[in-house]
Amino acid sequence: MSISPTTPATSAQACPKCGAPAEPQKAGSNRYWVQCSKFGKNGNCNAISQQGSSKKEAIANWNKLR
Repeated sequence: MSISPTTPATSAQACPKCGAPAEPQKAGSNRYWVQCSKFGKNGNCNAISQQGSSKKEAIANWNKLR
């Protein structure tokens, strides 16, 4: 299934590397990204999306990783 650029992303897909759930993260007032729930201290997966200026943009960036 492909997500078109005009369709807003509402939920992050599973990690493209290990299949674990994704976790939206926030730093500051307008920096968002999504990372694998097994990133860093929780495991050994290194999947992380590019930053976005909104949560929807960060989720769209994550969903493009596939």
